[in-house]
Amino acid sequence: MKNEFYDEVVSYEGMNSLSEVIESCMERFSKFHAITDKYNNVFMTYGELRNTMNLFATGLQALGVKKGDKIGLFAENNGMWMATSMAILKCGAVDVIRGSNAPIEELHYITAHADCKGLILRDEKLYSAMKPFLEEFSLDFVIVTYSKNKLDTTNVKAKVYTYGDILKLGEENTFKPVEMNRNDDCTILYTSGTTGNPKGVLLSHENSIYQLEVVHHGFMSQPGENTLQILPIWHSYERIGQCYYVSRGCNLHFTTLSGLKNDLATYNIDTFMSVPRIWESIRIGVYQKLKQTSPILYNIFDFAIKTSISYKTHKMYGERRITNKWNYHFFSTIYHRIVRSCIKPLHVLFYNTLYKKIKKAVGLNNIRASISGGGALSMQDELFYDAIGVNLRIGYGLTETAPVLTLRNVCDKNFLGSAGSPLNGTDLKVVDPTTFKELPVFSKGLVVAKGPQIMKGYYKDNEATQKVMTEDGYFITGDLGWLTKDNNLVLVGRLKETIVLSSGENVEPVPIEEAILLSPYIDQIVLVGQDKSGIGALIVPSKEALEKCGINIKNVQSFKDSSAYEHSELDKLIKKEINTHITNKPNLRAFEKVKQFSIIKEAFSVENGLMSATQKVKRNKVFEKYEELIGNMYNK
Repeated sequence: MKNEFYDEVVSYEGMNSLSEVIESCMERFSKFHAITDKYNNVFMTYGELRNTMNLFATGLQALGVKKGDKIGLFAENNGMWMATSMAILKCGAVDVIRGSNAPIEELHYITAHADCKGLILRDEKLYSAMKPFLEEFSLDFVIVTYSKNKLDTTNVKAKVYTYGDILKLGEENTFKPVEMNRNDDCTILYTSGTTGNPKGVLLSHENSIYQLEVVHHGFMSQPGENTLQILPIWHSYERIGQCYYVSRGCNLHFTTLSGLKNDLATYNIDTFMSVPRIWESIRIGVYQKLKQTSPILYNIFDFAIKTSISYKTHKMYGERRITNKWNYHFFSTIYHRIVRSCIKPLHVLFYNTLYKKIKKAVGLNNIRASISGGGALSMQDELFYDAIGVNLRIGYGLTETAPVLTLRNVCDKNFLGSAGSPLNGTDLKVVDPTTFKELPVFSKGLVVAKGPQIMKGYYKDNEATQKVMTEDGYFITGDLGWLTKDNNLVLVGRLKETIVLSSGENVEPVPIEEAILLSPYIDQIVLVGQDKSGIGALIVPSKEALEKCGINIKNVQSFKDSSAYEHSELDKLIKKEINTHITNKPNLRAFEKVKQFSIIKEAFSVENGLMSATQKVKRNKVFEKYEELIGNMYNK
């Protein structure tokens, strides 16, 4: 239901810092529920959240925190994070954020590189792990957010406090306002990186305030809506998303991967921001549950989905919501509109019966709007959610762009296959990667952007900063794509991901990988072949799907090396699946076909360092780990 806040024009003119914006919103929505975090026992209204933020800011100031100081905030997503971060910013300081599950050596590097004056750590577990380093650093203070036991401070040079200690300091002192402007340093986000040490992306207050002003027109959240927070808060996508929800007076419910299914159903979620891997897992979970419950119902649902996807596809083409210039032909449009009309009755029937029950079962029945970001969502998932009536939109950006560059607005027609149009005030264009000359619509090239969200630079690394900026001030994203005549951006891969074969041919791996991943027997895939004669692949099989067709790979005793399976029946099946799904991919060139592959035992994950926190495969890490296996693949 709409209310007075829904269609308002959002402007924070006259406000000079992100913390000032957020505090004003907390005051405005003081009686609304703000935080529901049952995992850390944190439940607050916006009035209580604002009071906690102000007490903590006053406590930090009493410890000597002043404008420009760098404060390390190492924690996973939790109900106290927003109050803590905004308290740091209110002091005029800069929060240096990273996850508490990051390698200790990386946290050690960040603490030193960012010149941290103090650290705020998630819990006593992280404190204990970092204690050897804390004996080395001359920090002013260390604060532990969640602690049940007395902390061992032996040999630690810094003064150690609990969160409660700082709140008490806040009660005993008075906050002294800090003069700030929008260009002041706000935060340093360290990218996980694929090689070498992470780079610190330095963002200003203006970078984030601009996002909060313009993103609202694309998402339209309103006070009292229930949201679900599951992503790492030290990632720019979740950080700006959480700030946006707070600025709109939403109720932030915190969850975990293991609790996601129940929490989606329990909290009656209105909006949900997540990454492709989670949307994929929900879709696969629906199919698996139906297959286990009733094969007949599974087949009915599968037929229904295929019918609805056909209807939606024809509807999309009929309305010219497409990314290919060849499909703007007049007669093609008429054809698709006629077919759409014929299929529509069946789709409406399925939508009003089967899909409603499915969405209610997985907790998606109340979703008003949802966003997938942090990576490329497969067309298979896009079509699935569009078919069942989940308003799933796509956003695109990078840490260096704070992060949103483009967004498919929830109030516009869903332009499937695109990353949306540039935000208001963002100048985005596609250029030739060599000459940087702007290209016409539908021409593939390098995406560059200019706007108020572009970072100030990489902290203490001017050389790296200059490498990603053009002479006329555009940020070089490193992504390849094209713009449609409707000014929607279509992404096709990373410039760095492009595989150059020994023949000189260039291959974009992502579209081919997405086509092969349509196979139910393949969970993950990474194409290889740089400087080789042809394309190869590292494949992680779906153990459950294979077992259902009689192949139990748990019993495979013989393998090529410690990481790859060797099983003739399995090899034949995977080869057949690759060939089938590549054949179904239109416009595939001969040199893009997968000529060899290895089936590996270990899935790519965050835990083994082969995926980022947003579930994107770290290709360089995969190539490094399987270097010998890849070499053997081409020496057969």
